[in-house]
Amino acid sequence: MGGRKRSNGALANIEHIAEPLRSLAVPIESLTLDPANARAHGERNLKAIESSLARFGQRAPLVVQRDGMVVRAGNGRLEAAKALGWSHIAALVVDESSIDATAFSIADNRTAELAEWDKTTLAALLADLDQNDFNIGELGFNENELVAMLEDPLPPENFPDVGEGIAVDSECPKCGFRWQKGKTAKG
Repeated sequence: MGGRKRSNGALANIEHIAEPLRSLAVPIESLTLDPANARAHGERNLKAIESSLARFGQRAPLVVQRDGMVVRAGNGRLEAAKALGWSHIAALVVDESSIDATAFSIADNRTAELAEWDKTTLAALLADLDQNDFNIGELGFNENELVAMLEDPLPPENFPDVGEGIAVDSECPKCGFRWQKGKTAKG
């Protein structure tokens, strides 16, 4: 059936869901946003999620507690999918107690929040995307955040010094990041 799944006798378009996840497709109308979700999704966040889903489709399932079909991970994705007019979304439906479901929801959000960016690697990746005419704005960053995040990154570990007082640009042979002593160079 390709990108379609039967739901209540009707055909539903699920082509926006990555093929390996299509067997997990459920009607969006069957899902309930977590009423106790402690993670807020503001307008900017929802627009970023919506932009990502529109461009890349769904590549990770929601996690849903079977009892009540409550979304425990992916509330923002569900809201964005609704805004895009999707009728179905992939969901991993699990049988667990409300205590475990709540604990998982908190842990899922908190562990993601604790991750840090490797600024040198991020700068190289963004430069590569930019050189290939990718719209960096679709990634959820605004220009001020990118400048602040990438401002004065340290040179890669074990990169040889160019010497005291020599005003020459340095460039990492691995990632192409350039800098002068005490300054960063946009490249």
